[in-house]
Amino acid sequence: MAVIDDTELVSVLEASSEMEAMTIKAFLETQGIGAAIRSRQIPMYNGIARVWNPIWGYVMVMKPDQQKAEDLILEYIESLNDDPGTEEED
Repeated sequence: MAVIDDTELVSVLEASSEMEAMTIKAFLETQGIGAAIRSRQIPMYNGIARVWNPIWGYVMVMKPDQQKAEDLILEYIESLNDDPGTEEED
């Protein structure tokens, strides 16, 4: 029988920027899911490290919340793409 470690943090989003990570973290928290951010940036290297690694960092949640968080993030991103205010006018 497999045992699931309820204290394990798992990544639910590879964020391309700090702003994206903070936005998704805040969104998940409004939905009752605790989240954390793990940056992959190297202090004092600014944008140089981004050349080798385009991922800014990760949004992390507890393993039992993984599926719900992934579903919520997908719905959130789809709702942004469906926003009528972002369509181009002729």
